[in-house]
Amino acid sequence: MRKTKTHVILTALIFSMSMLLSACNNSGEVTSDEDGDLKPVMYFYPTEDNSAISASIDYDGVFSTVYPDFSSDNTWNFIADKDGTISISDKEYGYLFWEGTHNGNYTITSGDCVAKEDLVPFLEDKLTALGLTDKEKDDFITFWLPRLSQNSYNLISFDNSQYLENAKLSINPSPDTLIRVYMTYTGCDNPVEIAQPEEIITPSRNGFTVVEWGGSEVKEYNKGGLRL
Repeated sequence: MRKTKTHVILTALIFSMSMLLSACNNSGEVTSDEDGDLKPVMYFYPTEDNSAISASIDYDGVFSTVYPDFSSDNTWNFIADKDGTISISDKEYGYLFWEGTHNGNYTITSGDCVAKEDLVPFLEDKLTALGLTDKEKDDFITFWLPRLSQNSYNLISFDNSQYLENAKLSINPSPDTLIRVYMTYTGCDNPVEIAQPEEIITPSRNGFTVVEWGGSEVKEYNKGGLRL
């Protein structure tokens, strides 16, 4: 009888621990599994119409979607106008788009825990600080808001350092201003304590400007940060 009671207690304890982990009720680091880089898109704003531009991606991963197709090896060659219109083979586009599965993992070590009802003002404020225009913010929010809204809370980070290592850009001619916004996030049932991010310094958009945004969902948790 003693062994049976001990077994039941241990089983209950293990179940409780697993429920805490699944609820994301933890602090510390959050690490992704083999997830994808979702909808990185790039806008190009040259200082003159009919500007010839090439953009290449050195990606540590596997592309799953590219639109429009690369002109050559991981490279788009195109004409861009001052208003951001991109022309390739007599077709016009608002931006260049790709998705892929990166090698390695992304880790969230700092960020903000955002309740579902606070997502829109949070994203508008952050994206404004990161240098996006109203149209670019609209594109970002309409893509990500339905995904983020599936969760009661989201732990969100705009630290793009790991992404920049995975997806290196080469643009010719070189832009005067390059803005690369990348969001990692994980959904939570309860609020999460994590280190606050560094203060954002809003970039000035001068001369030939290139803007990119994308993101990835983080799914695995570092158990070392669990708080009971």
